[in-house]
Amino acid sequence: MDFPRDLHWAVHPVKLAMLIGLFAGWVACIRWVDEDSQETDMPQAEWNGGMLVGGLVGGLLFLIAPFFLSLPGALAFAFAPTFIYAYLRNQKVPPDRHVLTPEHLTKVARGLFGMREKKVGRKKNNLPPLRFLGKTLSGGVEDLDAVEKAQQSKGYVAALKLLYDAICQKATDVHLEPREKEMSVRFRVDGLMRGQEPLDRSTGESIINICKVLGALDITEKRKPQDGSFSARYTEENNSEEREIDFRLATAGSLQGEKMVLRLLGRQASLGTLSTLGFTDRMRKQLQTLVHQPHGMILVCGPTGSGKSTTLYSCLMEIDRRSRNVITLENPVEFKVPSCTQIEINEKAGKTFAGELRSVLRQDPDVILIGEIRDTETAEIACRAAQTGHLVLSTIHSNDAVTALARLLDLGIPPFLIGNSVVGILAQRLVRKLCEDCKEGYSANPEVVKKLGYDPSQLTTLYKAHEGKSNECPTCKGTGFSGRMGVFEFLPMNDLIKTHLKEEPDMTAIRKEGQKAGMRSLQEDGMRLAAQGITTIQEILRVAQ
Repeated sequence: MDFPRDLHWAVHPVKLAMLIGLFAGWVACIRWVDEDSQETDMPQAEWNGGMLVGGLVGGLLFLIAPFFLSLPGALAFAFAPTFIYAYLRNQKVPPDRHVLTPEHLTKVARGLFGMREKKVGRKKNNLPPLRFLGKTLSGGVEDLDAVEKAQQSKGYVAALKLLYDAICQKATDVHLEPREKEMSVRFRVDGLMRGQEPLDRSTGESIINICKVLGALDITEKRKPQDGSFSARYTEENNSEEREIDFRLATAGSLQGEKMVLRLLGRQASLGTLSTLGFTDRMRKQLQTLVHQPHGMILVCGPTGSGKSTTLYSCLMEIDRRSRNVITLENPVEFKVPSCTQIEINEKAGKTFAGELRSVLRQDPDVILIGEIRDTETAEIACRAAQTGHLVLSTIHSNDAVTALARLLDLGIPPFLIGNSVVGILAQRLVRKLCEDCKEGYSANPEVVKKLGYDPSQLTTLYKAHEGKSNECPTCKGTGFSGRMGVFEFLPMNDLIKTHLKEEPDMTAIRKEGQKAGMRSLQEDGMRLAAQGITTIQEILRVAQ
């Protein structure tokens, strides 16, 4: 029987080497498509089948086609599925994960002789050092089912990168807001919103679903608001120590789609004392005196995100928690305090501030920290607890120290009960600090210096943020500010203030008495920082209005 091709040419060593090289390349491609389709949520079985058919047709063409057609035909059929797959998967992943682009091919060419090792290292290093833990509905950590489900989701890698980027930028909140064709991303850094590179709509929605799975929320419900939480562990840059962080998430339906906000809470953030928060010596001593009293209520007020919880925790660090029974009621628990019983409020499960506070009073507490006074029942129980031999620390929403008293009166608390329980009220705000590496000095206007309460001959220089964008400062990313610190207003409840409160509550008279007792307004305390070159006058006026 005649063989259809020249037997000598069929086994020619050059063509045999070409066939082996073609087969090796096809095997490498089919292995990559098999692994990559799992990470990018592409249909794995269909693409494996397509790669197999393409390879078989290409190999058959190579063996039976004329020489001038065998190699081009084999390459076309064997590798066309790979290029088609790469084009389609590039539409679904972030730009930094695109393959077969000029940039990617350049990297492959440079590492040609160590391709396999570098590919493995690249795949490993491409993932940020962040690991989700999840959280069940009962509050238990390490929900392995939720984590596994998240890992198999389309936007898993994008979610890791987004949240790790937020951690690196020291963001307190992450906002994902749907637009017509994309998902807007914004971080709140140092109290201000900072725009980030937007995501495509499908990737953004996948990240929201992953967070909802980790937070044990219903991913099919996209209109009604939901809230939950989950945890993660991460490793900081240039630091091998693993840290833990909590994410509180809240979703809401909008005209464009589902929006999500994440609040970042660092569990292992360093807990300082009152000496580390930036108080004046006089104010710090006043607070330390109150914190060591056996009874009374200390209130900290200010808007959301003004550092109230940090101040309360610092007060706890001043207390000898081994000799005193300290119990906290929080929603949620933001920091772990040693030698302290911490109870998390869960209103969905029926654990309210008022209900838990009644229970805590039967546990022989010396110090009670209440995360927030938001209703009449909680306020009344807290005031009576402060009268009966307990030190109570809590927060309340009000603009300044004096209006905190008005807030308690609005809740229906009798003036005599407020006067007999409250021993001090602290109002606070957080101002951005000037970046020490790029702040700029300028000649101070003498009139402005006088308004600050300083001698123009002694204070000749004030500071402002660096305005040039040509040489962006790596410390502050060109914003001119790095970090925040508090400005404070402290109202001590002396006998004259209590008298004004009990006889006929007059907030104007109470404010005047507070000023006579040494109370400085938020702006006055902030101007002290401006004079020291820590922040700017404009920043104080923006925050302490």
